[in-house]
Amino acid sequence: MTGMDTRRVSLLGVLVALALALHVLEAQIPSPLPWVRPGLANLMTLVALLSLGWRAALLVTLLRVVIGSLLVGSFLGPGFLLSLAGGLASTAVMALMAPGAWRIWSPLAVSAAGAVAHGGAQLLALRAIHLLPAGDISWLVPLVLVPALIAGLFTGLLGNIVLLRWQGYLRTVG
Repeated sequence: MTGMDTRRVSLLGVLVALALALHVLEAQIPSPLPWVRPGLANLMTLVALLSLGWRAALLVTLLRVVIGSLLVGSFLGPGFLLSLAGGLASTAVMALMAPGAWRIWSPLAVSAAGAVAHGGAQLLALRAIHLLPAGDISWLVPLVLVPALIAGLFTGLLGNIVLLRWQGYLRTVG
């Protein structure tokens, strides 16, 4: 393994560990609505995406969802399925936007789009596993997507700060 590979793997390990810590921390925070979470664990997916690429971001997402659900006791339950659906949708949308990051839009926009995709995918997953009747989706859309957008903007702002502060180190890794 070269020095560059070692740095990439080390950074990926740190991002996964931070994502897991944030995932477990968020699970402990009381929420006014069951689907409203700050989404701080997605910050690590954003950093992985914009510094290491979409494969690293996908790995951070999958490991965070699987290991995180094992740690909080929701593995293979509805919460796990919702987290997986949201995480995969979010990562896919952000990966599609990533090539334009910094040139066309900021990490803030990438994160906001990912958060909205996360919320939308969770609604579709709720419907797919029959936990939400078809008629109930329309009134839930604003209750899910507005907080998701706000959380995504906040996460994107934090991501922007992290990426700018780590810029020199990330250049040597990427």
